[in-house]
Amino acid sequence: MQKAWFILLVWLFCVSAWAQELTLQGRVVDVETGEPLPFASIHVGEGGGTLTNSEGDFRLTASPQDVLTFSFVGFERLSLQACEVPSRIMLKPFERTLQELVVVPQDALGTVARVIKNLRRDFSGHKKDRQGYFMRTLLSDRKDSYLIESLMGWGAAVNLREGETFSGIFGMNAEGEKSSIMLRLTNIHHMAEIGPSAFMSSYWEQAVKPLYSPSMARKYYDVGLETRSGEMGEKLYRITFQLKNKVAKKLGNRRCLTGTAFVDAETLRLLRFEGEVGNAYQSVNLNRLPTAIRFHVNYDYSRGFASVGNIAVQGGNEEMSYKSLLFGIQADSLVAAGGGFLGDNLIDALNNAGRNSTLWEKYNIVARTKEEERIAFGE
Repeated sequence: MQKAWFILLVWLFCVSAWAQELTLQGRVVDVETGEPLPFASIHVGEGGGTLTNSEGDFRLTASPQDVLTFSFVGFERLSLQACEVPSRIMLKPFERTLQELVVVPQDALGTVARVIKNLRRDFSGHKKDRQGYFMRTLLSDRKDSYLIESLMGWGAAVNLREGETFSGIFGMNAEGEKSSIMLRLTNIHHMAEIGPSAFMSSYWEQAVKPLYSPSMARKYYDVGLETRSGEMGEKLYRITFQLKNKVAKKLGNRRCLTGTAFVDAETLRLLRFEGEVGNAYQSVNLNRLPTAIRFHVNYDYSRGFASVGNIAVQGGNEEMSYKSLLFGIQADSLVAAGGGFLGDNLIDALNNAGRNSTLWEKYNIVARTKEEERIAFGE
């Protein structure tokens, strides 16, 4: 009886709200651990949407009849009508398939070689394709903080490169009128070019990368593979890359990426990669300082090849920390028209581009965290 009343109340709410837009906000979490799922995707109908921020929170507007699909690679999808969306969305992780139940044993390095072949084919065929992105970067030192938000175009196949700025803003939360952070002398935006393959990126060109070539994977990494299964029959390979003990000391200052790849078991397409770099460097106020980096990449195949759907990078050292997020948006006409500002100096590009309010009204931008809100409004 109580369940029937609940269904009736939900139906009445949907009917009464049918003619107006809803502002939805909440948090996406792992149903088993309760931990938030950062950068989970939220699709609205056939197009558009957003993703959760670094704390798993989301905010978007939708019509009551819209269907929202919440997804995170390695977790079950959940679809809900907009008027039924609760403030806490719980996703269930795929189950681990026991090794003895796998009929055909998997050769981890052989699987990795086929994943790399797919990535190289996608890059070779689409390296000139560009995609629109919303970028948010938060930088903080011991005194001040900067928040940068911009609409950009990037080469998007497999990894980002050649960023182009179309519209943007940046704000500062500082004690005085002058910040101690010399933004024009940082290389933060090059961190977004990171990836397990990272083709055509001067900053990452010499790095050891797990999905760059089969020979590199074989020479530098201990590779592990396990299978994860979903309730609808989906299967993923979870492939881990750890540096071999005997080579780690020989790399010296050469940057090296480690982490975990999530790969579709049928197509061998890379869906997500979570990684880190322990020996990168960052230019801060004319000083070159060591930094540790963590990154998270989701890949999108809606255009028929592996493009960066979204990427989050964070890191820092004793002088400055940063968080950077890029989220793919449907801005093909903007990117095709060109006219953005290129170059290594992100702040000059933002100043030259200015802020075009009509562009910002088109997209469901990722919700700011409380820290980002504080800086954005100078509180």
